[in-house]
Amino acid sequence: MAQPASIERLSWPQRLAWMVCAMPELLKSFAWDFFVLFFYAQVVGLNGFLIGVAVAIIIVFDALVDPWIGALSDRMTGARFGRRHTLMFAAILPFMIGIYGVFAPPSGMSQFAILSWLLGFGLLARCGISFWTVPAYALGGELSSDADERRLIAVLRNLGNQIVILSVPVVAFAVFFTPTPAFPRAQLDPAPYPGFGLFVALLGGALMLTGALGTYRKARALETNMPAPQVSEEAGIGALLSRFWRAFRITPNIGRVLMVAFLVLFVNSVINQLTLHLATYFWQLDHEWTPRIQIGATLGSILAMALAPAFTRALGSKRAMQVGLTAFFVAQASAIVLPLAGLAPAAGTAAIGLLIVALRFLGGLAYGLYVVPFCIVTYDIGDEHEANTGEPAQGLVASFMFVGLQLGSGAVALLAGSFLGLIAFPAGLPVAQMPAGKVQELAVFVLVLILIAGGTMAWLVGTFRQRAVAVEPLPA
Repeated sequence: MAQPASIERLSWPQRLAWMVCAMPELLKSFAWDFFVLFFYAQVVGLNGFLIGVAVAIIIVFDALVDPWIGALSDRMTGARFGRRHTLMFAAILPFMIGIYGVFAPPSGMSQFAILSWLLGFGLLARCGISFWTVPAYALGGELSSDADERRLIAVLRNLGNQIVILSVPVVAFAVFFTPTPAFPRAQLDPAPYPGFGLFVALLGGALMLTGALGTYRKARALETNMPAPQVSEEAGIGALLSRFWRAFRITPNIGRVLMVAFLVLFVNSVINQLTLHLATYFWQLDHEWTPRIQIGATLGSILAMALAPAFTRALGSKRAMQVGLTAFFVAQASAIVLPLAGLAPAAGTAAIGLLIVALRFLGGLAYGLYVVPFCIVTYDIGDEHEANTGEPAQGLVASFMFVGLQLGSGAVALLAGSFLGLIAFPAGLPVAQMPAGKVQELAVFVLVLILIAGGTMAWLVGTFRQRAVAVEPLPA
C-alpha cells in the first residue's frame, strides 16, 4: 500500500506541474474529436464509411496498447528516468509527428491513399500520446494518498484540461480558421489545417516536456520508497486478456469503471466529433459563435472545479456522479431537441448561438461536477485492487480507464462515419446548398446516441460498490 512519503502534501510548483501533465491528452482530444471527422469527410473528401473504419482501427489498436503500457509502466522500476517518466519522455516526438501529419495530407490522393495516410499518422499520434497519458494519469494516483490532496489533484487535473479547451478553440478560430470570400465557413477551407496541426504539435510537445520535468524529482523520490513489484505476467495479447479477466474477477469495480469510461467518452465523442457538423449545418453558426460553444462548456467546467470538492463531500462520490451526469445529458439533449421541436430561435442567428452556448455552459458545469468524483473513484479503485493483489495497480487501473475512453471514441467514429456514408451526407457543400433533410437526420442520430448512452451510464454509476481502503494518516 501507499508509503508515508506518498501522502506528504505537494508543493504548489509540483501541483502546477501535475496540472500541466494533464493538458496534452485534452489538447489531442480537442484537435482530434473536433476536427478530424469533419476535416476528412467535408474537406478532404474521404468516404464516411472509410473514415469510420480508419478511426475505429486506430482507436481499437490504441485501446489494446493502453493496458500493456499501464502494466509496463508499473514494472519499470529499473528504468533510467523512472517507471512513469521513461515512457512519458519517449512519447513526445511520436505524438508531435503524428498529430501534424494527420492534418497535413497531400492533395490529389486517391481514397486508398488518404485512408492509408490517416491510418499511419493517426496510429502514431494516438499511440504516441498513450505512452504519455497512461503513466501520467497513474502518477496522479501515487503523488498522494490523502483524501483532501487527492481531491485537489483531481481538481487541478481537470482545471488543466479546461484551460486547454478554453484557449485552443479561441486560437483555432481567431488565427487559423478565419473566413474569406471564398470560404465564409472557414472550416471548409483546406488551407488552414496544416498550420493548425503544426500548432497542436508544438504546443503539445512543450506541455509534455514542461510537465515531465516539473514532476520528475517528486516521482523519483516516491519510487525510492516503493517496494519492487512482484509481477510475473508475460506481455502478449493472451496475457493482456488474462490481466483483464483477473482484474475484473478480483476487483469488480474495475469492470464498472471501464464501462463508465467507455460511455463517458462515447457521449463526449458524439458531441465533440459532430459538433462542427451541427454548428455548420444545423445551428448554422458563424466563425465567432462556433468557438464560443466550446468556450461556454469550458467556463462551466471551470466553475465546477471550484464547486466540486464541496459538492462531492456533501453528496458522496457516487451520488455526485449520478447528479452531474443527469444534468449533463439533459443540457446536451436540449441543444438538439429544442431546435427540432421549433422551440429555439432561427438557425444562423445570434439568438440560437446564445442558446447553444448557454446550454453548453450548463452541460460543462454538470460534467465538471461529475468528473472530479469520478477521478477520485478511479484512484480509490486502484488502491482497492492493490490491496486485493499486493501489486502496484494505479497504472493498470488507469490503462483500463483509457481503454474505455478509446473504445468509446472508436465506436462513435465508426457509427458517425458509417452514418454519414449511409445517408450520403454531401461533402464540401456551402450551408445554403445542404439539403435540410440530411441535416435533420444527422441531428436525430446524435440525439438518439446521447439518450441511449446517457441513460445507461447514469444507471451503471449506481452499481458502484464503495470499499474503504486504509490510508495512513497525515503526520502532525
